[in-house]
Amino acid sequence: MDLFGEFHKGEIDGKPYLLYHNVMKPSTQTHTSNSSAEKTTIQKPLSLQNKTNSSDEVTIGDGDNLPISPIFICLNLRLQKSARIQNIALGDEDGKALRDKFFKLETSPLQGHGDNISDDHVVLPLFWCNNKEADPKMDCNICRVQKAGTNYYYCVECDVTYHKECIESPLEISYPTHAKHTLQLCFSSLRGVHQCIICKNRADLIIYYCALCDIYMHAVCAQAAIPFFIDQPKRHDHTLSLFPRQASLTCNVCALVNKLHLTYVCRSICDFVAHSDCIHVPQTIRISRHHHRVSFTSSLPLEKWSCGVCRREVDHDYGAYTCCVCSGYAVHTRCALRTDIWDGIELEGVQEDEDVEPPFKGIAGGTILHFSHGCQLEFKTSEVYDQEKFCQACALPIYEKNFYECVECDFILHERCVEAPRKKVHPLHPHPLIQKFTHVEGGFSCQACNRMSNSFGYECLMEDCGYNLDVVCASISEPFDYQGHHHPLFLSLDPKEEPICHICRST
Repeated sequence: MDLFGEFHKGEIDGKPYLLYHNVMKPSTQTHTSNSSAEKTTIQKPLSLQNKTNSSDEVTIGDGDNLPISPIFICLNLRLQKSARIQNIALGDEDGKALRDKFFKLETSPLQGHGDNISDDHVVLPLFWCNNKEADPKMDCNICRVQKAGTNYYYCVECDVTYHKECIESPLEISYPTHAKHTLQLCFSSLRGVHQCIICKNRADLIIYYCALCDIYMHAVCAQAAIPFFIDQPKRHDHTLSLFPRQASLTCNVCALVNKLHLTYVCRSICDFVAHSDCIHVPQTIRISRHHHRVSFTSSLPLEKWSCGVCRREVDHDYGAYTCCVCSGYAVHTRCALRTDIWDGIELEGVQEDEDVEPPFKGIAGGTILHFSHGCQLEFKTSEVYDQEKFCQACALPIYEKNFYECVECDFILHERCVEAPRKKVHPLHPHPLIQKFTHVEGGFSCQACNRMSNSFGYECLMEDCGYNLDVVCASISEPFDYQGHHHPLFLSLDPKEEPICHICRST
């Protein structure tokens, strides 16, 4: 007898949903109603079960016979026990032993089941009222998912909080779009390797996994309620209904067939189909592969289109993102919303950012004041290559004809380095980058070429992102015109691959 997770029909605020429940195996139980002698065989949700009563009868409505609430154990304790069963070391104090691990959980979430009989390491329920937004202070200690909710658990022993879903996660669940196989509860610290098929974010720590299909879900995502009907006027004028089975239906938003996604259809004559996550795609976004904003459109004009990210054909009959400034530019919906392409920010109704200060101010007679240097720089022209002079920005020799040199010291910059923009969008990173010049001992490591650079470069504007590029790597744009190849080159979506020529397919 242990928990198993599955979905049942139910209601939230009078609206029909598929609701997640934990049930006990064996799954069939007898329910007797006080108002009727009629008996019905049902699958009991965990909240209606008495773990101390071996009888299969549950009486509803009698206050003296209400079932005792189940007692759950700390999730950290479950991890430790599961690791011991599988001879996996988790023990060092700095947490390094948890790195690069992937293993199934073997212990029940319930006290009194398996080897959890004598443990005092239990968790207490917490109830937060009117919590309609994710609260970083109430973050779950075991997963990275932020959710709006009112139910948590608190472990006195560890002095940490957990999501209700994480604590009550059974070892095995069934999901509506993956009915052929059950999913197993696992722990993963393989960072950046897996992706949750529901929210598309990184899937690590406490996740559900199907080994046969190689799919992953966060425990919180796997237990979320599924609505039968969705109204989203931005995407479609009519109410969309949950399609009751897996089917090979092409989504009108992303132009893909994916049986692992919940699919919604319009029952009117318009024949509209959309995946659950595609229904809520943002209208206007900024992507790293284009210097203007792009906006979603439900279809494209009848002509040949090529995706600005993957360079493959875009079907004009389905949704895509287009640029209203550059005619002929389009991107597949899924390509535009990749986490390494889009910064995750919806820009509909948001004004364009004001231009940052230019990198330099002109003074007079070819003299400027550059933001990186306190003295005036004088424009010079030389036909003689001096191998002893190096640009302070890119650290390359002054082999170009035009450059700027300090009137008081040996500070020198290429003309193109002086004119480099203070702020730019780079195809290697989804967030905007700002030019920096900081005196850091030893310089910094460029995250494109992995080489040490001087204190001149570009850094991400997002707090705690820490992404840096040196001036040379930041100057590379897409398409890349390489003198050794007669076609333009584009960045590959796989960082392990070379840039690809999509005309002759050579690298």
